[in-house]
Amino acid sequence: MAAKRILILGAGTGGLVAAHRLRRMLDKEHRVILVDRSPVYSFAPSFTWVMLGTRDARRISRDLRSVQKKGIEFLLGEVQAIDPTTKQVIVSERPIDFDYLIVALGADYFSDEIPGLGQCWTFYHIEGAEGLHERLETFASGRVAIVVSSLPTKCPAAPYEGALLIDDYFRRRRLRHDIDIHVYTPEPAPLPSAGPTAVEPVLELLSSREIGFTPGCALAEIDQRSNEMKFSDGGAASFDLLIATPVHTCPAVLRHSGLAEARGWVAVDRETLATGFEDVYAIGDATEIPLSDDRTLPKAGVFAHGQAEVVSRNIAAEIAGGQPIWAFGGQGNRFLSTEAGKAAMISGNFFTEPEPDVKVRGPNRRWHWAKVGFERLWLWRWF
Repeated sequence: MAAKRILILGAGTGGLVAAHRLRRMLDKEHRVILVDRSPVYSFAPSFTWVMLGTRDARRISRDLRSVQKKGIEFLLGEVQAIDPTTKQVIVSERPIDFDYLIVALGADYFSDEIPGLGQCWTFYHIEGAEGLHERLETFASGRVAIVVSSLPTKCPAAPYEGALLIDDYFRRRRLRHDIDIHVYTPEPAPLPSAGPTAVEPVLELLSSREIGFTPGCALAEIDQRSNEMKFSDGGAASFDLLIATPVHTCPAVLRHSGLAEARGWVAVDRETLATGFEDVYAIGDATEIPLSDDRTLPKAGVFAHGQAEVVSRNIAAEIAGGQPIWAFGGQGNRFLSTEAGKAAMISGNFFTEPEPDVKVRGPNRRWHWAKVGFERLWLWRWF
């Protein structure tokens, strides 16, 4: 059998898992190449802890080049073009042919679409979380607004986790009585893709902590001079400290390649993650998987991980002459930190009909320590 070249674009959660699984399952004659534009991986589930100052950014970051010691080739560069028909990718002016392609480029952040958004605080990247920690340390009174700038947004539970942790942060500093916290979102409810059994517990958590919640708010503009948000329905809200999710877009290279629509995401078979091109797969945040009632599968690392397991196993089976029998079933879970030393667990199956079978357990100390253990296990296992 001729040696195969498997090219993986993006070294986030899905890309890392796929690269490791393939390398372990394939003979050494087959090449596994992992491409990313950054040499550093940072563990996103801990960004809210960086925001609080309970995690140092260096503690949750790793050098991606270290995967080379496991037999994975790592290529640092920008993916400039993808031709899924001729099976060639251009990375920093270098053409690379492939036999199999796994697209795991995630979502890009874009701030120019909404005036004023680029000047907001955010914990959606590690530099933003570090800067926000410094700002929280000096904030003593006023109105903290957390806004979901647009949909979709990856890790849709993160804004609610951020609000709960900020509430706890100021309570511990005995400042909460002088601080108002409010969440604004275009969603009809928290975590609508998880179904009603997940929505109600999150609403109850927000209410019990006196965190305001306004759904159905489509952000149109932020006036940083007057500290005011303006919404598309004509409404407005003031703030003293504004924390926002960035606008998420599908990477332009995927749109230009024909893998994604002009302003959309990559369409895949929800079980195999196959695209419309032979031997080309897409996983994680760059994809869009429809659910019932106009909902879509949330963009979250747990799904990228599960999809990577399926795709890597099926590719390995095919190379070995077997049948690709693995299928992604829509299962997922997510820790929701609620205060220092406590977390809830959101878990279930998002593919069940007519509603997802998702439940919220906790919050309690057990799930907090499970999250701490998961952070350590992840960084040890894949690096």
